[in-house]
Amino acid sequence: MEDIQLALTAARTDQKNFGLWLKNWQVGQTLSALVSGQRPSGELVLRVGGLQITATADIPVQQGARLLLEVRQLQPQAVLRIIAPPGGAAASEQSGNVRLLGAAAPGLETVNALARVVGQLQPADGAVRALPTESLALVRQLLRAVPRAAQLLQPSGLRAAVAASGTFSEAQLLHSAGKPPGTAPPPVDLKSSLARVLAHVDARLEGVNAIPTRAADAAALLALRQELESALTAITTNQLASLPGDTATARSWLFTLPFLWQEEYRQLQLQLEREAPQPGDPDEQERWRLQLNLELPRLGQIAVEARLTQGQLAVEVISDRPAVRRLVQASSGLLESALENRGLSLAGLISRPPTAGSTAPPVTPSSLDLRA
Repeated sequence: MEDIQLALTAARTDQKNFGLWLKNWQVGQTLSALVSGQRPSGELVLRVGGLQITATADIPVQQGARLLLEVRQLQPQAVLRIIAPPGGAAASEQSGNVRLLGAAAPGLETVNALARVVGQLQPADGAVRALPTESLALVRQLLRAVPRAAQLLQPSGLRAAVAASGTFSEAQLLHSAGKPPGTAPPPVDLKSSLARVLAHVDARLEGVNAIPTRAADAAALLALRQELESALTAITTNQLASLPGDTATARSWLFTLPFLWQEEYRQLQLQLEREAPQPGDPDEQERWRLQLNLELPRLGQIAVEARLTQGQLAVEVISDRPAVRRLVQASSGLLESALENRGLSLAGLISRPPTAGSTAPPVTPSSLDLRA
């Protein structure tokens, strides 16, 4: 990626203060700057710490933007490079856009966002190493809360993962606010944990002027910030999709559950729907629909749709791999026995390939307890 440079001209600043600041700067140092204005000539007015300086840039930069800058050279003229997170769009594109601190990238990618961000929070990763020591305890707490795949196969484990998914985050806080003082605090869920980590990352990025930071670490922190925003956006999308509709009888809830599978983080998309009653249904009869979306190594994408009516469960498994479909059919006896132990009966089990042009997301194995 070509450098995007800001050339600082000492003649356009307070000479005395600028000279003192230059003596404190070092090549390779990372600085945080606010674009406080722009002159009619097109020159930028930057505020770096308590110093206001004028700079020229070879790309458009928005007023009010906060930038991370790497000191590239100090003599004969101070030159800073705008840092973009690794893997981001090249900052030298013809559009002239730069990745700014505090602004999400256009087209924020939320697919597998939770699995990605949990994977990036590993203590050995560069971004986490750049966080202060007090932030690491928060990161470890979040990672310990991510279940293993085997835990999601148990009713209690699945129930706990759904409760901690973040879909009910504000509802849980509101419920706890109505309790008497001294009662147990609300359970920590994924959304609140990610938001707390994001606040720590923001604070670390704001402090790059005071704490020496390598450009690579600053870029890693920017990338982690983007992934945290993406994950929080995914959870918020689930919350919006889970809001009550126009009818009081039909209701849908959406959850994204990250989990650990063979030392690799994956995620399960789960949608639970209480369907509206059909004409002629008894008043007490409820119809439930469950859809699970999952992709695993060697198994590929799997979609499972289950419908429960009066203790009768009909299951449909969709996979593009014949071996997976054969395994499903061969396991029908085990599924039927497992359902009987929970007071349910298997009304039907179908495994089929995806239909042509189908856009339905893939889903997860049917061994999960549907009443969890």
